[in-house]
Amino acid sequence: MVQTTILGLQSLLKEVPAAFISISPEEAATPRPGGKWSKLQLLGHLCDSAINNMSRFIKVQYEPQPLRLALYDQNEWMAAQQYGSAAQEEVLALWVSLNQAVLRVISSLTRDQLQLVFLQESGETVTLQWLIEDYLEHMKHHLGQIFPGESLQSL
Repeated sequence: MVQTTILGLQSLLKEVPAAFISISPEEAATPRPGGKWSKLQLLGHLCDSAINNMSRFIKVQYEPQPLRLALYDQNEWMAAQQYGSAAQEEVLALWVSLNQAVLRVISSLTRDQLQLVFLQESGETVTLQWLIEDYLEHMKHHLGQIFPGESLQSL
């Protein structure tokens, strides 16, 4: 249910800022083993996810159905946004602001709107409700990489 997703996102907006700011700037900017994105870059990736998904959450309400679920190149977005060299506080503030906006958008959706449809590249369709729930699951996955072994209640 979308209400559960809304509550989960609200909880993360309370928990993540204090947890993320407690990470030293050096730890936040250090790439993970295997040259994988740093914790700062992972949070930046979640900002890009918010930007792209908020656009989807809005467009599906007024564009012809089913709306094509356009993908975005996350590596190109990462390179363009330069999260790896951005200030930790800046990326965190962006993440908070974007997700507050996502909450505003999804909190006002009706049951009928939640059933609006997207067409995936595979040819399958998914509802807006599914995409919203998937957005939070994707976020939790990456927050688990940022805070491995920590107990954020919402993860």
